[in-house]
Amino acid sequence: MYKLAVISDTHLGFAYDTEKQEDSFSNFEQALNLALLEQPRVILLGGDIFHDRIPKQEVLGKAIEIFTKANRAMKKKITVIRKIKDGKVELEKFQIPPIIAIWGTHERRHKGSTNPVQILEKAGLLYCLHAESILLEMDTDKIGIHGLSGVPEAYAKDTLRTWNPHPFKEGPNVLMVHQNFKEIMPPVDHYLEFKDLPPEFNVYLLGHVHNTSQNKHPISKTPIITVGSTVSTQMQKIESESEKGFYILEFGRMQGGIKFVPIQTRKLIYEDFDITGNKPSDVYFKLAEKLDAYLKKSYDLKPMIRIRLIGKLPDGFSPEDIKLSKLIREYSDKCIISLDKSKMSSSELDKSSQLLQDIKQNKFLVDKVGLEILAKNLKTELKLETLHNLFELLSAGELEKAEQELEAGHAEKNKTAELESTQA
Repeated sequence: MYKLAVISDTHLGFAYDTEKQEDSFSNFEQALNLALLEQPRVILLGGDIFHDRIPKQEVLGKAIEIFTKANRAMKKKITVIRKIKDGKVELEKFQIPPIIAIWGTHERRHKGSTNPVQILEKAGLLYCLHAESILLEMDTDKIGIHGLSGVPEAYAKDTLRTWNPHPFKEGPNVLMVHQNFKEIMPPVDHYLEFKDLPPEFNVYLLGHVHNTSQNKHPISKTPIITVGSTVSTQMQKIESESEKGFYILEFGRMQGGIKFVPIQTRKLIYEDFDITGNKPSDVYFKLAEKLDAYLKKSYDLKPMIRIRLIGKLPDGFSPEDIKLSKLIREYSDKCIISLDKSKMSSSELDKSSQLLQDIKQNKFLVDKVGLEILAKNLKTELKLETLHNLFELLSAGELEKAEQELEAGHAEKNKTAELESTQA
């Protein structure tokens, strides 16, 4: 029996230059160290290894240190006995590091440029797959690894269909993909579906989504594993409800298995707080009470607390009346706070929202609203045609032409006034 470790979405460099800048590195190192205790033959990385397409030199340097240590700990390289890329089969054997990766949407760069995962590959610290299949030989065992790195979501279906990977017959096969999937993502414009995955593989590993889950292929019923991330990057409710970690996959002549291994991370607390009927001063003090209650417990690292304010304020108040900066300052040495007012409402806010909705539904034309505002601010009467021309020129950023149009409008108005005066 042999094992593979699977880690994804480490986002190295996330929140750099903030008090959370070490989280991505320490969490990844923790995952690697725990994975190495399982003595895997290969470590697979499911994309978004880095948080930025062009990471800071300090981030890249730290990543090189971590990957160098992991390679030294694993010692043995592995042998590729067959490679399929762009429809071409390569039979010449070659050795690669025991870490195999795909890049994600955070690392993807334009064609012809080098992304940070490819830099690690050039340094001999990992092997990178994109629309590529390799058959590995490990002593007497063989396994196929197939990887599709992140591509623009609008092209994902066509790219997967064009690549059209097929499993090797000599052993089990693993397919890694880093894209949106309808079954595990919130509604998005573009996505793949589980049925788009070719059904002949033994296990599918999905990156990109930050909470872990396990599903089945609709046709073959083989496991589809959403690996999840090792660090919280968005402070969303779903991340507060699930553990971070990695997977160990077992293959071989004996019965294999799938095991999730959790890691210890900075605590994320998430709550929706209904402020309906509360005055801004009451909201302030109730928030302070909630924070005190959460902080009664001790934490290894300063916890992240995200509170989303929902509901409607009493008449006469707006969300701007709730001053949160002082509260954030008071608790900044105890926790990392995110207080979200975007889902609140009030009578005043409803009126503004209704105006925008009316405009959206064409009850008021945007041009008409703009013309009325322009005419009011000019404080002078101009011909409607002149106002239209002036509005269009200002909208297009043609300031000099707009000034000329305004001068011509004034001249014509004065000429008309003089003519009327003479006739009188």
